[in-house]
Amino acid sequence: MVARGALAKDAVHRARPARRTNALMTQAARQRAVMTHARNSGACCLLPAMLLSAAVSAGVAQQAAPPAQEPAQAQQQAADPKLRGVPAQVATDAAASQLVPAEAAQAAPVQAADANRDPAGSGIAVAASPTAGMRGVLFRVIPPQPALLPAEAAQAQETAGSAGNAGDPAAAPPASPPRRESYLLATIHFGTPEEQGIDYASLERTLAGVETFVNEADLDEAWKPEYDGYRWLPEEQPLSRMVGKESYAKARALLPNVRPQDLDRMKPWSVLALLEARGETGSEATMDARMQRMASGAGKRVLHLETLEEQLKALDCVPAGEHSRVLDERLRASWILRIESAQAMAWYRARNLEAWLADIDRMEGLSDEAKAIEQRSRRCLLEDRNARWIGQLETLFQDGPCLVAVGAVHLVGGEGLIAALRRDGYTVEAMPL
Repeated sequence: MVARGALAKDAVHRARPARRTNALMTQAARQRAVMTHARNSGACCLLPAMLLSAAVSAGVAQQAAPPAQEPAQAQQQAADPKLRGVPAQVATDAAASQLVPAEAAQAAPVQAADANRDPAGSGIAVAASPTAGMRGVLFRVIPPQPALLPAEAAQAQETAGSAGNAGDPAAAPPASPPRRESYLLATIHFGTPEEQGIDYASLERTLAGVETFVNEADLDEAWKPEYDGYRWLPEEQPLSRMVGKESYAKARALLPNVRPQDLDRMKPWSVLALLEARGETGSEATMDARMQRMASGAGKRVLHLETLEEQLKALDCVPAGEHSRVLDERLRASWILRIESAQAMAWYRARNLEAWLADIDRMEGLSDEAKAIEQRSRRCLLEDRNARWIGQLETLFQDGPCLVAVGAVHLVGGEGLIAALRRDGYTVEAMPL
């Protein structure tokens, strides 16, 4: 499970031709969580889950595949408590037709989530991570004191010397202005506030103390027809042919709210994104959409780290023909995705992001070939984007108080944003939320 994110889900939504085509997270009353892509393309997009912040989490707006003209099906947001925010084993038991076959369970047992388990217990060496042992989803960020330019340093020395000669031993260079605190929020691109354990009233108070809100991408950015190539397969190369009839039938069963004609045109990454998000297509209630809406309503300056197209390129960085191998293996062992989704929510609620990243790195149930493909996808979605974002973030943190909200797994690990900030002299501390 590579955690394809909010934009992935939203991209899926925008994939289907809908009457509204201007907003990435716009379903019904501007579903900022899934429909941003849909409004501009005249289709309720179907982009799925790792970029859940805008593309996957954004939600799957009820858009039809390019040739489809039928009205989109009404989304059915399953409220089955047995499949939402519960321990992995409960989710597994509740997955009726997707339970682990007895022979598979004996051959490759999957550990259930334990919110108190040390991530190192997974066999993944995360102890060396700069953020190991640090729990939280909201972090205070304090920039280092800026160094004086040579001319400024010389002037300060001159001023201090003049004051000393004048017989004022207390004279000293002027103190640097106090460093202003900013905040870094780890978001999750699916689930309810109750599952996430998020107090939005507390976040609103935090937001009130900053000048700027920053997220991954504009959830209301208009969808352009030229973006369709990132999400749709060529008509002559349908998904059913790529993964085979058996796996395609499983995908249809797992994603009943996606129209068959749309599913058959979706690229493997978008199907994976939806599966990782428990089939949720998103709505204006997603965490990313809530935060952008809250910031806009409070009159904050709203900025974004990348464009919608940049996110789509990251999602679509692995050729569909290769990525179909990963999707096929996931569909053949679909119970693992159920367990991993439950584990992801458990780790988030326990504020143990390192353990979540360790689970992602394990790539449970994939062959070595599929793991290599997913590793390339992970590089595009996490490390490469972090490297592009860090310079922007440091400038924002230096300029003034801001609240930055990005997908949780971007924050942790050796190449995560927190580690990068600390290497550059920033103080980053977990805060209660």
